[in-house]
Amino acid sequence: MLKRYFIDEVTDTRASPRQAFSLFSQVDGWADWCSVVRHARLFGGQWRRGANLLFVADLPRLPPAPVVVRVHEYRENECIAWGLDLPMARLIHRFTFIDDGDGGCRVHQEEWSEGLLTLLTLPAGRLIHRFDQRFAAEFAAMF
Repeated sequence: MLKRYFIDEVTDTRASPRQAFSLFSQVDGWADWCSVVRHARLFGGQWRRGANLLFVADLPRLPPAPVVVRVHEYRENECIAWGLDLPMARLIHRFTFIDDGDGGCRVHQEEWSEGLLTLLTLPAGRLIHRFDQRFAAEFAAMF
């Protein structure tokens, strides 16, 4: 099966895992601290497997791009993952919150495609990577 990682990086924060997870899970506030998210909303108001998440990516020199994804994993204070499941293809974005042992939190961010979607995402790979890096840097700067 074709598989391609867009990002597989760790970002250090000065927040505890609980604090980092709490800020991250407040979707309605993403646009307040992240320049690449114009709007975000979690349908149903609660993180849970199967919930739908809408966010509008706001990247320089591109029109705003609405994206609707389904929550795949949710473990409070530990992990949130969402993605798209299409016939013969998947796109997954996972955030894992790890205690660094010194009172801080390391956020491991992974995003990858699997299957035929991988071929279609080749031209957008750098753009997705830049979005993910900006999101992580601006998140870490909140602490």
